[in-house]
Amino acid sequence: MRSAELLIIEHSKDYPDFRYYLPLMKKAERDVSNHPDICIETCKALVEGISKTIILTLDETVHPNDIKDTDVSQLVKRAGKLLQQDETIIEDAFVTRVASVVHFLGVLRNERGDISHGKAVPKKIQSNDKLASAVLQISSGLLIYMLDSFFAKLREKKSAIALAELVEEQVIDLAQFAYDDNPDFNLSLDEGYPYEGKLNYSFALYSLYYEDYFVRLAEFRDSAEEESE
Repeated sequence: MRSAELLIIEHSKDYPDFRYYLPLMKKAERDVSNHPDICIETCKALVEGISKTIILTLDETVHPNDIKDTDVSQLVKRAGKLLQQDETIIEDAFVTRVASVVHFLGVLRNERGDISHGKAVPKKIQSNDKLASAVLQISSGLLIYMLDSFFAKLREKKSAIALAELVEEQVIDLAQFAYDDNPDFNLSLDEGYPYEGKLNYSFALYSLYYEDYFVRLAEFRDSAEEESE
């Protein structure tokens, strides 16, 4: 879970509420050997909770009560649809397959979980640490994908809003901008972010994430004006 934890910590300044999940991630790691079924149950709770957060954040038409009792596999499938880069068949198939795997995670939790569904003793079936470790690794990989894609979506949304505000305030006129019009800014980006490949970082940003490019250009100009005063 370490990589998923680092993603949350990296974005905690802008999205501090996600730190709520950090203790659960650490708990899942601690319980692999001594309490395998609690580890599995915690992994299921993390996947379920983060899926709900993604749905409620990216689809403003959804109310928490609408998804309160939804199966975890359906939550993952719905969240995955919102995270898709496009509507290609490949991505649709990926989301469907992932949801199928998560369905069995929910089944494991229901059959063997120790917390949400208390078990009478002696407990008939207990998971071993190897199964718990596998569930932890699968859940961690899924959460990394979901969190990384989710934070990227939020950045895109934030940049688009900021760009619209700049255009509305007439700080930037998109119709008058070309990449070659800003050599000083492009150079500052390329020096600050060495980019391995045939494209310069500045041109890659301009071509793929133009909202970010224009927002950062406006900030660059503001800083230049402050220094000249």
